[in-house]
Amino acid sequence: MTDRDWLAPSIALTVASGLIAIVLIPDYAGVMPAVMILPYWMLASAVLASICWFLSMLIARVDSPIAHMRKAVANDPRRAGLGVFCIFLAGINMTTFMWTKPLLNYLVPFWADPLLANVDHAVFFGRDPWTLLTWLNSTPAAIFYHRGWFALMIVTLVIVLAAPPSPRKSAVMLTYFTLWSVVGPLVHSTLPAAGPIFFDQLGYGNRFSDLHSVSETKDAATYLWAIYSSNGFGPGSGISAMPSLHIATTAWMMIAVHIFARRLMMPMAIAGIFIFLLSIALGWHYAADGIVGAGCAVLCFQLLHKFYRGRRLLASKLAGNPADSRATPIQAREAHVIE
Repeated sequence: MTDRDWLAPSIALTVASGLIAIVLIPDYAGVMPAVMILPYWMLASAVLASICWFLSMLIARVDSPIAHMRKAVANDPRRAGLGVFCIFLAGINMTTFMWTKPLLNYLVPFWADPLLANVDHAVFFGRDPWTLLTWLNSTPAAIFYHRGWFALMIVTLVIVLAAPPSPRKSAVMLTYFTLWSVVGPLVHSTLPAAGPIFFDQLGYGNRFSDLHSVSETKDAATYLWAIYSSNGFGPGSGISAMPSLHIATTAWMMIAVHIFARRLMMPMAIAGIFIFLLSIALGWHYAADGIVGAGCAVLCFQLLHKFYRGRRLLASKLAGNPADSRATPIQAREAHVIE
């Protein structure tokens, strides 16, 4: 198994997503500005990857970590180049979703907000869940919700890309691209919702009028609504509550960390739960949005892992290798780790 097993379909998804958006979008004003996020994405990736690598060597007590990093890149430039390309592709894929999201607003009218609000109300025993989380609605929390999530996603990508090829790595990486390119657009088209923060502006009443936004949230919401209400296509625009890709990708991070960096699972789980609660407290999402998003992430990974593992077993049988039934307990454990 090689990285090509997940890289080829990921490239195809990215190209298809971008082409569909470019062909259908009626206004190209937001296309190039969205692309301008890529230099920041790559810079943040380089900085965070370097920090993670440096810290891992400090923990391992490697002498002269910086010299070791330089030597590693010089000795295997192909691997370093592949890592840079994969990070760039992940950024491009997210950018194509930034083109697709406002296009969906243009093509699919919102109608599901009352339904999702009522689902939340029923699930939480007659209360809207945001009313239980007002203590989280603060400027620092709003900053972490966006910037912290962004940084955690990059760090997770770096961790996964550093792992050797395996069915699990292929499943985790292709899940990332599937969430942005397939799950987000399809689920939004099925249940188009804007979120509690726009409930009143959509004409559904003042049910969320007591949900007061901090400046960080209010400024972003004002920008998004201004572009939406004018049928525009500005950079970083587009409104979508269901599914919450914020939470879908957070669940993806938890899956990835559980597999490839289990020592970090506890802090990642705490951060993931915190981000989920913030998505509700800040008014961006109904609880149902995050639950569906996380469920989609788990389902995508399970299906893709089953596919890649099955393909590997088939290739092994065709090559004449003995089945797992002949493996020793130690070999079986080792195979389970890499799968």
